[in-house]
Amino acid sequence: MFKRRFRLPSPALVISMVTLSLVLGGTAFAASTATHKDKKADTKLIKKLAPTLSVKHASTADSATNATNATNATHATSADSATNATNATNATNATNATNATNATNATNATNATTASSPGTLASGKTETGALHAIAPQGSGSGFLGSQISYPFALSAAPTVHVVTSPTTQCPGSEASPTATSGNLCVYQGTLIGGGSTLSTEFVTPFGAGVYMTTSAGSGYALFEATWAVTG
Repeated sequence: MFKRRFRLPSPALVISMVTLSLVLGGTAFAASTATHKDKKADTKLIKKLAPTLSVKHASTADSATNATNATNATHATSADSATNATNATNATNATNATNATNATNATNATNATTASSPGTLASGKTETGALHAIAPQGSGSGFLGSQISYPFALSAAPTVHVVTSPTTQCPGSEASPTATSGNLCVYQGTLIGGGSTLSTEFVTPFGAGVYMTTSAGSGYALFEATWAVTG
């Protein structure tokens, strides 16, 4: 049998393999050690442009945690100024707000923890209330009285009318008391143990006194009435 003889590679093949190895090794070395020659220039450019970069204001934002100025915001946790806000947990200044903890000026407020009271009742606004007084009758003639205190003072003392039926100044009733501007209307109801009508005294911008004369007897004296005053 013939033995297989292995031929040594030719000098040309050896030279080619060595050359290829050097080329590939040099590429890997260059890739691992190469640096960006313009790194300093890029950093300088970024620093130069950074102050001029900004995000535009949003006219409408569905959800925002903090917004300094927003025209319309559906939900905002905190907003310094907002023209219209549907739901806001905290609002420093709000044109329209359902609930406000502190409000300097509010035309209509559903719930307000702190609200300044008006100095006087506004012109054309009406306040109403009820009166009830009861006491034993004395051995002789006496008086049974009560008082009206307005929740909000008037700018001037009103003209008083004690009525049992509607009039021009007092067009309402005991069940639905009303009064025209500048008038206090006392709608007389039940009277027991006394005269046939109520009387008034001490009429001021803050309230008035109402009383009836009682008669002698062993029972009790009573009167009931409602009132309305309009600024």
